[in-house]
Amino acid sequence: MIPIKIDNTKRSMFRQCKMKYFLSVVNGLQSNFGSTAIRYGVCWHGIQEGFHSWVRDNGWPKTAEELMAAVNQGLILGKEKYDKETEGKTFNDDYKNFNTAVDAFNAYLDYFAQDKDYLTVISTEKKFELEIIPENQIEEDMLKTLPPIFFNGKIDLCVLMDSMKWIFDFKTTGWILDQVISRANRSPQLIGYSYAGDKVLDFKPSGCLCSFSQIGSTKSRTTGEWGKVRFDFRRVPQVYTEGDLIAWKLALIDTCREIYYCMKTGVWPESFDSCYMYGPCAYLKLCNQHTTFDNLNLDNYHQEFWDVMEGDE
Repeated sequence: MIPIKIDNTKRSMFRQCKMKYFLSVVNGLQSNFGSTAIRYGVCWHGIQEGFHSWVRDNGWPKTAEELMAAVNQGLILGKEKYDKETEGKTFNDDYKNFNTAVDAFNAYLDYFAQDKDYLTVISTEKKFELEIIPENQIEEDMLKTLPPIFFNGKIDLCVLMDSMKWIFDFKTTGWILDQVISRANRSPQLIGYSYAGDKVLDFKPSGCLCSFSQIGSTKSRTTGEWGKVRFDFRRVPQVYTEGDLIAWKLALIDTCREIYYCMKTGVWPESFDSCYMYGPCAYLKLCNQHTTFDNLNLDNYHQEFWDVMEGDE
């Protein structure tokens, strides 16, 4: 049987809507209209990766020249990722652009200026692929009916802080931070990384440190222009119990069981609850055609398969 390879993005998409998973993951259809929020998030991760790679290799900057070198390395990588995410897509541009990311990163460095005193960068972006194997009878009974399952992902950073080793993850948001943080404790991505970390890293992580970057602005009803951009930051540890990890793993296996059923039957039901989660779904125009895949009008879509294990090293 062909293995099922799943990361958190694909897992989340299938849970949102099976038809969305079919169109995006199975057939690689992507909208020609890009998301400024996704592009900004990709850019932010690139900036952080470039900057912290310099710190990993050289230690924390001790002079203005070293700080400039570290920041430049971050901004260069961030711009590369920003431009790559822009290629071939049409955007309704807003304040979530590269210049805002530069300003946000300067504010981030000021906000966390004490990192140099107590935070050591162990490693930067690390991709992993982990086979899901049974560890109890329930998992054994479920997995023996399924193809091999491989959970993969990309850990942003690993750091040493207060004599403890952590998985470090960056998040960007335009929502109220307190609400986003409260939801993060039940984040399947972070719980999954905690589960995998003990098996793919050369140390047992204490948990996940989640670094939140919030940006916001108000659009003038008179001029249509965006006002001054607001920044806020928060860093919150997320520690999960053995029960959390077991429950997450069971849910992942159950999701793969449903994926396998859809693959065998060719039936991918639409989830109408997800059509307007944050505005209209990018695939709503396709679903509204109510026809077979071969007969879909694919204007404004292109084929581009995405795999977390491929791309930039």
